[in-house]
Amino acid sequence: MYQRFLRFRAHLWLIILLLTFSLCIAESLLAAEKKSNSVRIAVNLFVHHPNIEAVYQGFKEVVDAWARSEKRTVRYDLQNATGDVSIATQIARKQASQEPDLILAVGTPSVQASKRVTTKIPIIFGAMTDPVSAGVVKSMGAPGTNCTGTSDIGPYDEQLGLIKSLFPNAKTLGVIRNPGEANSVASMRIIDKALVKWKFLKIEAPVSNTSEVLLAAQSLVGRCDIFYMPADNTVLSALDAVVNVAHANKIPLFVGDEGSVEMGAVATIGIDYLQLGRATGEIAVKVLKGTSPSSIPVLFGTATRLVVNLDAARQQGVNFPPALLEKAKVVKK
Repeated sequence: MYQRFLRFRAHLWLIILLLTFSLCIAESLLAAEKKSNSVRIAVNLFVHHPNIEAVYQGFKEVVDAWARSEKRTVRYDLQNATGDVSIATQIARKQASQEPDLILAVGTPSVQASKRVTTKIPIIFGAMTDPVSAGVVKSMGAPGTNCTGTSDIGPYDEQLGLIKSLFPNAKTLGVIRNPGEANSVASMRIIDKALVKWKFLKIEAPVSNTSEVLLAAQSLVGRCDIFYMPADNTVLSALDAVVNVAHANKIPLFVGDEGSVEMGAVATIGIDYLQLGRATGEIAVKVLKGTSPSSIPVLFGTATRLVVNLDAARQQGVNFPPALLEKAKVVKK
C-alpha cells in the first residue's frame, strides 16, 4: 500500500513538472512572438529645428503606416542633442549599447556620432548634406557601409538668383558658418561657384560654437548688403541671434532651408523636409524588411518651393512683388 502511494506521488510530481515545463515553453514562445512583432528604433536628433522635426515626422508617418499593415509595433527612443556634439556622442553610445533594430540620425554631427559607435546596427540618416565627405558612406550610389539615407543639398543657385532678383544692386553677402562642420564645407563648395555666377562677393564670419554666433552677426553689420545663412548646424542652433541682428539693422536675412524662414528669415527656395522625411522612412522600411543599407543609394530631396515670411520681411525692410507672392508658401503674415 505504501509503495503504491509512493508511485502515485512520483507520477503526480512528474505530471506537475511536465505541466510547468509546458507552460514555460508556451510563455517563451509567446514572448518571442511579441518580440518579433516589435521594432525598436533609436532616434538621435542633433538640434531642435523645424527642418529636423519635419524629417522625423515624415519618417514616422511612413514607418508607422508600414508597421500597422504588418501588425507590428514600433517603439521609438527619441533623443535630442540640443546642438551639442558631445551630447550627440553620449546619446549614440547609449543607443548602440541597447542594440535597437535601427538608428535614425538627423543632423550631420549626430550621424557621425552614431557611425563611430557601431558598424553593425543599420543607421538611416535624414537631411545630410554630404555623407561622402563626412565619412559616412563610400559613395552616394553605393554606400558600402551600415549607413544610408537622404541628402538635403539645397538649390543654392536658385536661392542666390532669388536674392539677385529682389536686390539687383546688392553686391556683398555676409555668411556665418562653422568651417569645422562637414555639411557646411560641402555646401560652401557649391555656393562659391554660384556666387561667381550671380556676381556676389562673400564676407565670412567663422564660428566654432553657438555662443559665437551673435558676435559674428554683429561683426557683419555695415560690411554686407544681405545676410545669407546656408546649411550649418551651429548657426541653425542660434539662428534667433542672427534674426535679432537682421531686424535691428534692417538687413535682409535669406537662408538655405524652409524651417529657418519660419524662425525669422525673409525667404528661401528650399526643400520640402516633410517629403524628405517620408523618403527617409521608405528607406528605413526597406532595411527593416531585410535589405542591407550598404546597397541602398542615398536619395536627394527634389521637391522645392519658394517660402516667404512676410512678418520678417516687414521688419527687415523687404518688399515682395505680388506676382512672386502668388507662387510662394507664406509661413507668417
